[in-house]
Amino acid sequence: MKPRRIQLGAISLGLAIVVGGCAGAPRKGLPWTIVCLEATEPDHVIRLERIATTLRQTPGIRPADVRVTHGADGAAVLHYGVYPRRRDRKTRKLSESPAMRRDLRVVRELVDNSNHRFFARARTAPMPLADVGNPAWSLTNVEATYTLQVAVFEPTEKVWNYKEIASKYCGELRALGFEAYYFHGNASSMVTVGAFGPDALVRRADGHTYYSRDVRTLRENDLLKYNLVNGGICRARNDEGQMVAVLSSLVLVPENAGGWMP
Repeated sequence: MKPRRIQLGAISLGLAIVVGGCAGAPRKGLPWTIVCLEATEPDHVIRLERIATTLRQTPGIRPADVRVTHGADGAAVLHYGVYPRRRDRKTRKLSESPAMRRDLRVVRELVDNSNHRFFARARTAPMPLADVGNPAWSLTNVEATYTLQVAVFEPTEKVWNYKEIASKYCGELRALGFEAYYFHGNASSMVTVGAFGPDALVRRADGHTYYSRDVRTLRENDLLKYNLVNGGICRARNDEGQMVAVLSSLVLVPENAGGWMP
């Protein structure tokens, strides 16, 4: 499904405009990196930082390309390098630069004093992005059952900082008076509006479940009517075989298992 850009009301949803004020220059592809080591236990994390310091002092290694990132769960990852990868339009395969292949080989062949290959299991992976945005707007802080998902932002070859874009869009909705939130995932970020309890879904006499009046009122606003993808309306084929716009939809708040609701 290829989203198309639209402009609604007082806020611009064109991706190029949404990204306008974000940091980071456009790249020539999706950023990937070499994952050297991962650690989850606190003592292992400290050890990982020491290993990173040693790696920066290793001949043949670019010190500035050695980084340790920390996740919200306390885990840490030792990375090396950033390599843009483009997807072939025909085969849909991601390119592999000679630099990435060369550096992966170099990292895997590094040995310690016992001639042990310390990073033998090094691998390539998408470059993780730090979580950004006003912490008060994070969906993880919301005590509710449901929220209305109105946008999803995913990395593309031209725009890779999807977390920053999502938090920026959340702020723009907030400026217009909406109770907006963002939620960052490993591959995409979503923006939602509202916090609802179980009564957001109403079962009627016909046996079907419907959205409550409060949810329906939000969806009547042109800005909140669709579940936008990278700032554009996404169309999907319905049961009758027609291409229709994907509407905004209730999702469970992350602590309550997450996911699409019918």
